[in-house]
Amino acid sequence: MVLMGFIVVLFILFFSLWVSARRNERAPKVIRRAVILDKRVRLENDSPSEDYFFTCEYENGEREEIEVDESEYGIIVVGDTINVIRQRKLLRVERVV
Repeated sequence: MVLMGFIVVLFILFFSLWVSARRNERAPKVIRRAVILDKRVRLENDSPSEDYFFTCEYENGEREEIEVDESEYGIIVVGDTINVIRQRKLLRVERVV
């Protein structure tokens, strides 16, 4: 009986993740151009994990700090122009060459 309950809970979790991913795919993409003003890394005291951030300024003068993956952090430098792509809860940046 416990095993059956565990299987049902796992099914519900996977189904909810699938529904959320489908919603993200269907949402419109919003692409904004920005310039990187600053980069920083946040280190947690009790954890070996690191979080990477860009401070960017959009064409309208608005500034925002966004969290990015380590791979994006490593190839983009201060002064680069990027496209910030949002699609519902997903956030991605790509370097404009």
